[in-house]
Amino acid sequence: MSFSSFVLTRSLAVAIVSASGLALTLAEPLCSPEARAVRAAVRKDKVIEGTVGKAVDMGLSVKWADHNVGASKNTEVGAFFGYGDIERKLKTNDPMAYAIGDIIGTEQDPAFFFWEGGWRMPTEAEIRELCERCEWRWKKKDGVEGFEVTGRRGQSIFLPATGMKSGGKMQFEKIRGYYWSGETCDYSREYVPTLFFYKGGKMIKDYKKGFGFVVRPVKVN
Repeated sequence: MSFSSFVLTRSLAVAIVSASGLALTLAEPLCSPEARAVRAAVRKDKVIEGTVGKAVDMGLSVKWADHNVGASKNTEVGAFFGYGDIERKLKTNDPMAYAIGDIIGTEQDPAFFFWEGGWRMPTEAEIRELCERCEWRWKKKDGVEGFEVTGRRGQSIFLPATGMKSGGKMQFEKIRGYYWSGETCDYSREYVPTLFFYKGGKMIKDYKKGFGFVVRPVKVN
């Protein structure tokens, strides 16, 4: 069977729409053989560039990927996503048009959906740990500016200054970095704690879901 599109249902199941218009709801877990076949078809249909990253052990509670979703190396920006917008079709800045609640480890998590092997989006706590327990040094690598982040064991990752998308248009390209977490804020489901940085500093800042940011995956093992 060939697949023409897919949608995410309110229950977070994946509804696959065949070329004939028949909708099939996937009830199995995404790790099942059936789910993998569907996900492979969706990947082929939705093509995002890049490769699955390698895990870097920086002595933290999780291992961080060496590059972003949609990239093939650490100096590439990768794919921009609205919060939970796997298809990357939404252009509106209205936060109510995007995923509701936390999306870590769900079909709306780009790291979990597009990569194999237990990858997922980071939590706010894991981003904070990266900020507080590692050394951050601004540098230019292969002509790309960003932060080299080094853990206590000497292992490091490079986070390029990605810029961001608003209404489908690029802003702050190559001078600021915006990296999603997979959790919404306690005080409002419209906002998401996000890793934000520029040459002068780094912080966790809450942004509305409608912006287009990148994803740097993490994994436990």
